[in-house]
Amino acid sequence: MNADTQLRNNMLHPHHRFGRSMKRFKMSLLVLFYSFIVTNQSTLGAELNLTETDDTIRITLRGKPVVQYIKKSQPVPDGLPQYFSRSGYIHPVYTPTGQELTGDYPADHAHQHAIFFAWVKSQFDGKSVDFWNQAKDLGKVEFREVLNLRREEQSVSFSVKHAFMVKIGEEWIDALYEVWTVTVHQTPADHFVFDLVSVQQCASDKPLSLAEYHYGGMAFRGNVQWLREKDDHSINPGDVQFLTSDGKDRWEGNHTRPNWVAFSGQIDGQDVSATVFCSPKNFRAPQHVRIHPNKPYFCFAPMVEGPFEIVPGKEYVSRYRYLVTSKAADINMIEKHWDEYTKAENATEK
Repeated sequence: MNADTQLRNNMLHPHHRFGRSMKRFKMSLLVLFYSFIVTNQSTLGAELNLTETDDTIRITLRGKPVVQYIKKSQPVPDGLPQYFSRSGYIHPVYTPTGQELTGDYPADHAHQHAIFFAWVKSQFDGKSVDFWNQAKDLGKVEFREVLNLRREEQSVSFSVKHAFMVKIGEEWIDALYEVWTVTVHQTPADHFVFDLVSVQQCASDKPLSLAEYHYGGMAFRGNVQWLREKDDHSINPGDVQFLTSDGKDRWEGNHTRPNWVAFSGQIDGQDVSATVFCSPKNFRAPQHVRIHPNKPYFCFAPMVEGPFEIVPGKEYVSRYRYLVTSKAADINMIEKHWDEYTKAENATEK
């Protein structure tokens, strides 16, 4: 229960020993209290709103949806096995004009869930584990609890806990715990900005070992309208196009190490774009990226460089910023936001 709710409950608690005058007095205080809250929220950027339900956490800006976090596994589309069910990810991500930028349960790769984090070729307690490819039934990621909801003057955020679980026999064992903190910032009407920080740590005295591999990590799956059937290097009107900070496209940019990856195209006939910035403080930054040649998907994949471990007693921290617009990718705008992001990151402790 938050402080505002507790305070409202305390003010509404009946005191039967008092007479009508006290009740009138309390009602006057209640009106005054609500007036203060409304005024205070207005001055603190009440255009940002966070709504939590049993299933989701949803953030809006000026009444327009920005992001939705999935607490409870959504129904698996007809025809797909139940093992594709998952919680603990973001979908949809919206553009300022209301298009859904992300895709979930795509028919070609139903294990890709909008904005999600999963490791692929890994080892835990001598057992091979894959948290990404759900059909293998070796590992999975699930939401556990909401840790914090927070309002600042120019932002709102939430923190949630995930568990990376390994199947040993018929039992599921926690291998990693992860905390996501998602922060949506107050922005002008032409773009949205939000940050995602992941902090992973071992759930026991056993490490998680990551092998060298060509993908895995923090991933983004785009709208189904961007799916291409063939890898023929052709570009049709409205197709999603990728661009890295080094000026490379989806074919040349794969397994390079850019500061950011932008993708741009049309959804429902509307130009849209998004850019994901990799913090200079991340492990092996700038991290390698996996950009798929014909699917609307990419991820930051530090294991491309070689194997590593997440060890007991040491946090594995990943930080990313997302810039979303309802226009084609604008390099000048992206570089301006990159400069602002790196200055903010360099000013933080970790």
